[in-house]
Amino acid sequence: MEKHVKKSEYACFTTATFGRSMMYNLYSMFALVFFTECVLKGVPNAGKIAGTIILVARIFDALNDPVMGIIVDKTQTKYGKFRPYLLWSPFLIAVATTLLFWNAGINSAAGKVAYCAVTYIVWGVCFTIQDIPFWGLSSAISPDENERTKFISVARLGSTFGGIIPTLLVPMLTDSMDQSKAYLLAGLLIGFIGSGLSLLAFFGTKEKLILHTEPKRVKEIFGGFIKNKYLMLLIGSCLLASTVMMAQTASPYVAKYLFDYQKVVSESGVVSYKLLYADGTQSFLTKGLILTVLSVMIGVGMVPAMLLLPILKKKFDFKIIYIFSMLFGAAVNVILYFVGFDKLGKASIFVLFFFLILVGIPLGIYNVITYNMVADATDYMEWKSGQRIEGICFAAQTLISKASAGVASLITGFVVDASNIEKFTTDGFWVTPETVSEGLSVPTAENVADVRGWIFIMITLIPAAGMLLTCIPMAFYDYSGKKKQKIKTELEVIREERLKSLQQ
Repeated sequence: MEKHVKKSEYACFTTATFGRSMMYNLYSMFALVFFTECVLKGVPNAGKIAGTIILVARIFDALNDPVMGIIVDKTQTKYGKFRPYLLWSPFLIAVATTLLFWNAGINSAAGKVAYCAVTYIVWGVCFTIQDIPFWGLSSAISPDENERTKFISVARLGSTFGGIIPTLLVPMLTDSMDQSKAYLLAGLLIGFIGSGLSLLAFFGTKEKLILHTEPKRVKEIFGGFIKNKYLMLLIGSCLLASTVMMAQTASPYVAKYLFDYQKVVSESGVVSYKLLYADGTQSFLTKGLILTVLSVMIGVGMVPAMLLLPILKKKFDFKIIYIFSMLFGAAVNVILYFVGFDKLGKASIFVLFFFLILVGIPLGIYNVITYNMVADATDYMEWKSGQRIEGICFAAQTLISKASAGVASLITGFVVDASNIEKFTTDGFWVTPETVSEGLSVPTAENVADVRGWIFIMITLIPAAGMLLTCIPMAFYDYSGKKKQKIKTELEVIREERLKSLQQ
């Protein structure tokens, strides 16, 4: 079988994905925490305000995605329709990431809220300019479906590993310096390094599947998008799956508040906070290390699942893989809820880590399979109408991701407020008689248990609900089996005839 993708293209695109994921995970995991604990500190209902800002900004940004998709679909240059945007967008993202994590020292509450809203929206717009052509390129890298599946699976591995970097860097910085300075330094480092790596997607790849047609009118492009029933079903499924990634979104709160810690000062003066067991003994695990391990454990489950998808795809349709992986994930989350996070003594945290590995399996499949299903929807539209509108099809994918992340952040923000975390904590620690101040209270044992109960529901039952709901639209997805094979065969003939006509 002819190979269309070079090894160097795998390496460059995956490295670019690694860099982009560094920036995206810093944004998705830590912006809410940075807003509530630094910029909006002292502002009433900071959690709800920050969560609402993020949801509204994500909706605004999501509405921009189809616009960017249409722009991409109307682009025709010597570099292709996707790659030109991958050359200059990284510079915008680097600056936007730095500004997003800069506490500008604004005094008024209204000014603080406005700064959070503007920088969050600007970051999203800058990332959109790169995100849609980036993943659109993955559908044009090869006309062969199996090769595309492998290419996307390998790229998503880069995304998984890149996403771990902020969970390593941020705790190291916040444990060693002022929180505002720590986040600014993280924004600078990750913003510019990640953007530099993402440039490899431009310099190291080439578009292979190019449909030479006259630029389509906006009405035609949007009409084709709306009439693509498989894309619509996928969008519905993914929107209902908005909460499946809550364990990642809420991991900073899990690491900070789900367990007890004891301050330890080494002989050299280095301060760390070690996990404290119920019997008063210390663990080797520190607060920062736990945050990192939470993400790593999910990644440990995601990686083999991503590698396994191309193999599963040879035996099962995407629909079957999607539904069964989500049902498995829902079952794991429900079981984890009943097992609890503190019922097994010293083993509790390690049991939690084990379950997070299991949770990572369906998340790994979800992370890859949706991109492959968008590529399938693009093929279907090409077969049905003669249009290949990757731009707006992958705009739907990024729209889904942003809307879902917005919903997850909003839920996190409301849970934060409902549990009164802000009332009982300061600078990432429980309030003590020594740190109590106006607006804060020293929590009772009941208060602490209540906060932890809310956090645990946020990472177990809420994701389980999303995993069950997402299966409903997917049950009606029938682009599979003989029907899909028939369309693929006919599409190959159509492409060959089109190529012959262009050569005449």
